[in-house]
Amino acid sequence: MNNELRCKINELASAILHCYEIKSPITNIVEEVEKLGGKVKVDSSLGIFSDGRIEKENNSFSISIPINQTSERKNFTIAHELGHLFLHMGYKINDDLWEKSDNKVFNRKGNSEIEIQANEFAAAFLMPKEKYKEIMDENTVGNTVYIAKVAKYFNVSIDAASYRGKWLGYLQW
Repeated sequence: MNNELRCKINELASAILHCYEIKSPITNIVEEVEKLGGKVKVDSSLGIFSDGRIEKENNSFSISIPINQTSERKNFTIAHELGHLFLHMGYKINDDLWEKSDNKVFNRKGNSEIEIQANEFAAAFLMPKEKYKEIMDENTVGNTVYIAKVAKYFNVSIDAASYRGKWLGYLQW
């Protein structure tokens, strides 16, 4: 994914957070999905082939997650599926794309370009750039960033928090 697209995805995530008055850190992502007009379901058949799934249901949507995810993984999976919802299904932002999404189902699986885009959206949605920098700075002593504390603040995995910092240019690869 090129940097221009990365920036646009971050701008979209920021606009959605602002438009729906979603505050960071997101303490209950299921409530935020409901605020967006969707629902989250637990699906015991997931987990082997997919970490999550999103599908259009009439003029709404549902996100399915496996039963055994940690809260950090669940948050990222749901935010990832919201990435598909907005970026690839056009929900609330592209009526033509949304209308064409009737039989589309997105599963969180693999490393294709659309999966990378949905991951970028999830990171930007859960860890907005300005808030991330603020929390990272609060948890830095000298040259040491206590990334576990950053991750805990945003209720994401240490890997997710670390990658976010690296992609934003705050941390070294």
